Amino acid sequence: MRVSAQAQPNIALVKYWGKRDCARNLPATSSLSVTLDSLWTRMTLHTTQHQTDALVVNGSSAPGLLPRVSRCLDCVLGSNREKIRVESDTNFPIAAGLASSASAFAALVTAANQLAGTDLDVLALSRLAGESSGSAARSLYGGFVELITGSQKIDVRQIATAEEWPLEVIVAITEESRKPVGSGEAMIRSAKTSPFYS
Repeated sequence: MRVSAQAQPNIALVKYWGKRDCARNLPATSSLSVTLDSLWTRMTLHTTQHQTDALVVNGSSAPGLLPRVSRCLDCVLGSNREKIRVESDTNFPIAAGLASSASAFAALVTAANQLAGTDLDVLALSRLAGESSGSAARSLYGGFVELITGSQKIDVRQIATAEEWPLEVIVAITEESRKPVGSGEAMIRSAKTSPFYS
């Protein structure tokens, strides 16, 4: 079986930076973002008879990213699922500061939901995506989105559509290579070293 889904990245206007609960990937604070509707990640899932999952990103095998993707698939499909070949394609650089993980995991849970034949609502999908990438929870919605962190789970709501608050975002890509430090690691370092973090 083969299914595909597409999602857009989002850029935080009011950013969370750090995790209150790393095991459940709960952000330390709430956040507000705008979805970038011209950029996209498309996830295509193929069920296979292989013994392991496989991940291909923009035409190249990406085994280093596979464990996180497999965990996300387990959350949606269950651990006894068939193995899956995941093909991820983007029209913007990944791991370069443009929230590629947000659009990737939003698209992944949407495609996995289709594959499972379940009819999870957008908030349920948002929470599942947020377990893999906190920012991905916001990418299930368009326009301006608030992520509200609670004691046990997150809530997400659209503040305004792109039409209600028309904002043009210009993205200037000056470097396409991967960031030397990923966002997750940077958040941990900030929490340990910043005198302003509590």
